Amino acid sequence: RLAGAGQFLTWRFRDRGGWTRGNPYSLSAVPTRDRVRITVKALGDNSASLARLRPGTRVIVEGPYGRLHGGVRTRRKVTLIGSGIGITPLRALLEDFEQQPGEITLIYRASTEDDLVLRAELDALAAHTGARVYYVIGHRIRTRSSWLPESAAHLSDAEALAQLVPDIALNDIYLCGAQEWMDAAAAAARTCGVPAERIHSERFSW
Repeated sequence: RLAGAGQFLTWRFRDRGGWTRGNPYSLSAVPTRDRVRITVKALGDNSASLARLRPGTRVIVEGPYGRLHGGVRTRRKVTLIGSGIGITPLRALLEDFEQQPGEITLIYRASTEDDLVLRAELDALAAHTGARVYYVIGHRIRTRSSWLPESAAHLSDAEALAQLVPDIALNDIYLCGAQEWMDAAAAAARTCGVPAERIHSERFSW
């Protein structure tokens, strides 16, 4: 009941030895009175083992933590930019934010189409709310630090962002992904005129 869309909590599943090691997972949907949801990528033994959890497993949860929530929003227009499994808190925010058609833009960066998580839900939310959703697919540019794929290497990071969101300077920005990628995306937003205080980020690598 205390957590909001976009925030993360530390989870300890008491199903095995080593349960005292907590794992931070974001809420991937708006919490309800009796239900919360997390979406986990199998990056290591702890994460992979969650697929084998049985109903009724006891869980210790700490939190909520993080700055990706509606309380830091200052503008009607918002751009959500995520990469990889960092899309999970942004998906919750896309569902949660009060919005009129065209006020919310979601940019989802992934290496391949198969890497897109929750795409059907994102498309359904966009159809319902009028949000704009862009999938930016392809392997990363290797010749420079960038948030873009190799196919967009002819553009600067700021040019590409401005093409997707021409009024980006009027937006709040919410970022979630690997740190180097977020640094590049945040730099592009600042170059486009977004003040640093309107760029809200959560590092999704631990």
